[in-house]
Amino acid sequence: MSDTTTSAGAPGWTAAVLASTGVCGVAGTLAGIAWGGVGGRLAMRLLFVTSDDRVRGRITDSGFEIGAISPGTMFLLVFSAVAGGLLGLVAGPLRMITAGPAWLVAVGAGVAGGAFFGALLVAPDGVDFNVLEPLWLAVALFVLLPGGWAATVVLLADRLARSGALFTTLPARIDERRFGLVGWGVLAALTVVGVAGLLDDVRSLTA
Repeated sequence: MSDTTTSAGAPGWTAAVLASTGVCGVAGTLAGIAWGGVGGRLAMRLLFVTSDDRVRGRITDSGFEIGAISPGTMFLLVFSAVAGGLLGLVAGPLRMITAGPAWLVAVGAGVAGGAFFGALLVAPDGVDFNVLEPLWLAVALFVLLPGGWAATVVLLADRLARSGALFTTLPARIDERRFGLVGWGVLAALTVVGVAGLLDDVRSLTA
């Protein structure tokens, strides 16, 4: 990851955080389309194929007909782009306070994002995870999608920041030793909360 420390004449923390937020917002939008929009539709299509015929024509928790490619797909793409962009804005400051090379931060973000958002997506009281089969595949896919989004945001943001395509005068990242582990603490907390939530969801679905 490109690390830039503050020095005389160099932009400070405020400028760097704004730069990272903007870059991650763009990366989050693109990753949202890829993972949430395209990936989400492919995941539902795969689960339609692996489930029995009783799922045909059922309406998912998101309001889509299982197994059908409908105009609602465009709504899903737009929603995923907007949601991904907004979450990317949140990831921007977090990226600034997470020490380590881009690939390592991407792994940490992927694990935390998959666990935390996966727990939110797996709904024991909804339709999707009570009719789609096999359950392990449904859960795995909806952990993979947000995890892939989070990892992609980190890697793509790092690439955009290095290229200077969006901000040519602002630092890609400021590496402050006293803040470098804060991000890892946040990622660890999200992972623990997410894993606990996923375990509760699976227990409820298999009870």
